[in-house]
Amino acid sequence: MDVGQLNIIIFGATGRTGKELLQRALDEGHTVTAFVRNPSKLGISHPNLKIVQGEVTRYTDVDHVLKNEKFDAVFSVLGAKSMFKRDLVLIDALKNIIQAMENNEAGKLIHVSFIGTHREAGKLGFLYKYVIPNVMTNLLRDHLDKDKLVTSSKLNWILVQPPVLTMERYNGQYVHEAEIHPDKSRKLKLSRANLADFMLQHVNDSTYDRKAVLVTE
Repeated sequence: MDVGQLNIIIFGATGRTGKELLQRALDEGHTVTAFVRNPSKLGISHPNLKIVQGEVTRYTDVDHVLKNEKFDAVFSVLGAKSMFKRDLVLIDALKNIIQAMENNEAGKLIHVSFIGTHREAGKLGFLYKYVIPNVMTNLLRDHLDKDKLVTSSKLNWILVQPPVLTMERYNGQYVHEAEIHPDKSRKLKLSRANLADFMLQHVNDSTYDRKAVLVTE
C-alpha cells in the first residue's frame, strides 16, 4: 500500500528497532527527524534526515522539537536496557512525549510495547501464560505502566505489541490483529524490518487507531 510521503519523528532512533524504522522510512522516501541523545551513534546521513540532539527525559527538549514542526506520526521505540530490571527512565520519557504531543496537537503516536501485556496473551501458549508473567515481572510492569500512559492520553495512538523481535530481513510475511486468535502455525517472533513496515503502513490507516495490536510472523 502506498502511504504517500510522510513527515515523521522517531524517539529511540539509535536502538535496533529505531535504526530499522529509520532506514526503512528513508528508503521509502519519507522525511525523518531522529531525536537522539548522541548523534554519533546514528551513523547515517541522508538528505531527508534531520537529527535533533536532546534528552527525552527533559520535557523542554521534547516540547521544543514538537512545537517547531508538525509530524504525521511520532514513533516511540525506546528500548529497555534489561528484561529483568525496571527502567523507570523510559516511563518518564514517554510521559514527556505524550505531554508534548498533547500540548502541540501532534499527529498519531505509534508506540512499541510487548505482546506479554495483552489481556489475552495467555492464549499464545505456555511461555506467555506462565513463564513471562512469573519471570519477567519487571519488564511487564514497565510495559503495563507505559501502555496505561498511552491508552489514557488524549492522543490518537496505536499500541503495537510484538512478540520476540529478531534482526531477520524484511519479507512482508506477518499478521496483525487486535484480538488474539491462537494459531499453531505462527512463529511468535517478528523481524524488526517487518515491524517497521507495519508501523509505517499504519500512519494513515485508521484500522487500529486507539487500539492495541498483535503483530507477529
